Amino acid sequence: MVKKLKKWELLEEEDISPSPWFPLYKHKIKLPNGNIVDDYYLSKVGDVAMVVPVTKEGDIVFVKQYKHGAGDVIIELPAGRIKPEYTTEENAVMELEEETGYKTDKMILLGTLYGEPSKDTYKVFGFLAGGLTERYEQRLDENEDIDVVHVPIAKIDDFIKDGNICSPDTIAFIRLAQLKFPEMFKIS
Repeated sequence: MVKKLKKWELLEEEDISPSPWFPLYKHKIKLPNGNIVDDYYLSKVGDVAMVVPVTKEGDIVFVKQYKHGAGDVIIELPAGRIKPEYTTEENAVMELEEETGYKTDKMILLGTLYGEPSKDTYKVFGFLAGGLTERYEQRLDENEDIDVVHVPIAKIDDFIKDGNICSPDTIAFIRLAQLKFPEMFKIS
């Protein structure tokens, strides 16, 4: 028998954000068992568009940059916060162009993931991009310093297994692309 789970009831929400970079809220919630939790903290950093860009030569295009939360330089797929005045797909196209210098004429939605479902509301929308053409010029934000990295599709699984890619949403969207487009990724 499948148990029907109930959602928590939000009783109060207080904005305690320390800055626009980190929107933080204190919730008072009522659990399905009737218990009240008056100090549940939740962030609302905003949804993300992420792109799995594949070149006609069969490479996946990644970005390599310092991430302060990790305290390290990491390799991940091009991505960025979604600006509400554009569609999710338009945001994905813009992030690809800004971070890598590539344009695309083909964008396919791979799926949506919750980035941190316990402590944040954001979702990550993943897209597969093909038909890439290079513009040769990145348009980086003032806080970005990005190196563009190409990895052949045939080597992507080894690249992940060897720990060269350790960002969970990047790994998840590569795997979704492999599952949905096995002919492109040569997965049997």
